[in-house]
Amino acid sequence: MTAPPLGGHPRVSTIEELMELLDSLYGADADRTSVGASDFWGRLLQQSDHVLNTDLPDANLVAWRSAGHLPSVGDLGRRPTALDVGCGLGRNANWLASQDFSVTGIDIAEPALAEAIRRGGARADGERARYLSRDFLRDEVPGAPFDLVYDSGCFHHLAPHRRISYRAALDVALAPGGWFGICTFAAGRMGSTADDAQLLRQGALDGGVGYSLVELEHVFADLELVAAGRLPAADEVGEPVFTQDFLHAALFCRP
Repeated sequence: MTAPPLGGHPRVSTIEELMELLDSLYGADADRTSVGASDFWGRLLQQSDHVLNTDLPDANLVAWRSAGHLPSVGDLGRRPTALDVGCGLGRNANWLASQDFSVTGIDIAEPALAEAIRRGGARADGERARYLSRDFLRDEVPGAPFDLVYDSGCFHHLAPHRRISYRAALDVALAPGGWFGICTFAAGRMGSTADDAQLLRQGALDGGVGYSLVELEHVFADLELVAAGRLPAADEVGEPVFTQDFLHAALFCRP
């Protein structure tokens, strides 16, 4: 039998062991996508002056719906299903529920989920979004696969190696012919532009990663790009929406 390495720790022999080893390069303050960050997000999102403490949906989501890019009852003959990844206080999930989607919102921050449930109950007419405490990278999500998977602000907090975990989770969560929408920091306007090797060496993400639209298209290359660009202003979509100039969004379709 081969002797264990110095220190008694087993050598990496599986992909998940490699992922966990790479996770360990990041301190608790750097890893904002696992359950250990629950209290951080719960406090941050509910600060009265925080930009994300709002009930307004993302401007791109509303624009995509107006352009007929999102699935609908007319397309499917039933209410489309939607998964909101990293749903926070529920602003996008509650809006999707108001647009005839059957919505599941997941987040690692239980304090934020409690507030999302409260806000959904206060606003919803008829069907409400359901909220679950789930880690998208590591937990099964009931109801999968979904017609629409939407991520506003989760993906850009992932360490480089966890994009692989994210893609694997998305493959399970997104139905064939389904739609995947993502809103991230725009490279050059918000987030780190360091290359992945540097992000791993430094063990920190500098608050998040900025992506160009070309990079997003590369990461999700097996999906078909439908629309991409900056978040439109409220007057462009004709109703109150959440929009920031440091964000942009892309919509893909799974063949």
